[in-house]
Amino acid sequence: MHTTLRTALRAATAALALAATAVAQDAPKQAKPAAPSGAPAAPAKPTLPPPPPAAPRAAEPVFKELKAEGAMPSAKDVLTKHLDAIGGAAAVGAHSSMRSTGSIDIAAAGLKGTMEMTAMAPNKVLISMELPGMGAVRSGFDGTTGWSMDPMRGPSLMAPKEAAELTREANFRRDLDLANDPKDAAVTGLFEFQGKPCWCVKVTNPGGMVTNNYYDRESGLMSGMTMKAATPMGEVPVTVSVTDWKDFGGVKVATKTTTSMMMGSQVMTIDAVEWDAVKPEAFELPAEIKALNAKPQAAPAGGAVPAAPTAPAAPPAPAAPKAPDGK
Repeated sequence: MHTTLRTALRAATAALALAATAVAQDAPKQAKPAAPSGAPAAPAKPTLPPPPPAAPRAAEPVFKELKAEGAMPSAKDVLTKHLDAIGGAAAVGAHSSMRSTGSIDIAAAGLKGTMEMTAMAPNKVLISMELPGMGAVRSGFDGTTGWSMDPMRGPSLMAPKEAAELTREANFRRDLDLANDPKDAAVTGLFEFQGKPCWCVKVTNPGGMVTNNYYDRESGLMSGMTMKAATPMGEVPVTVSVTDWKDFGGVKVATKTTTSMMMGSQVMTIDAVEWDAVKPEAFELPAEIKALNAKPQAAPAGGAVPAAPTAPAAPPAPAAPKAPDGK
């Protein structure tokens, strides 16, 4: 389903960024040359930490365009065929919550752990990963507050834009909604994606994020997507492919998702999917996030304009002299 795919992308970005941070922090520091014997040691000068490296401009993936025979289908045609292929509108719309469990493998970082994704209509989501040697990575949205926690950065509140994106991802019935109202989607052509002819549907999501979704021309199932994802090193092109579609309670879900970006790649495998068994309490904010919510939010450095100083009060005017008696 579309939400599982986008959630996998978010998990992959977080895990890969966390792995890259851990590697950078563990890198041995270059030894300084020893001072000549008998020479007085120079006083140490305070140094600022180096700025994070800027992401190199990675080229966006280019896929071979194929010649389409006959009329090109509309976006609604392609999206409806995909919806029918995963079980149909009635099957997808019948569920109010979804929980999937599985594993995540980041080969380049030598990390393999477990993952659980939970979502409840209309907009609640919780993503949890356990990476041995690194700890737990969690993020969620309870309908009001977007948040994340990981061993490197600790608890943090999401910026409004990031929280809005997570809210869209929380809608696990996105395939149904998109097929019913494809006004922000358009077919751009027939391309070879993962070795198969696929219709490319360009979708402009609320907030302006653009994704190129690829749907198998024959089966109608989604084969993957490309987009630009925000990472600690800047915006980078991402390619996501999905395979191994399996039926869970009348709805097909892609059980293998491979996410590739400049930081590396990761594979997420779903082992089980459970419908309509999630309780609202599952999305309650952790105590650490509640504590952040209770604190007044500090203005960003340099971003707030200081209040003008209060002008001193004017001295009172002298009283008028009294007129002499009898005048």
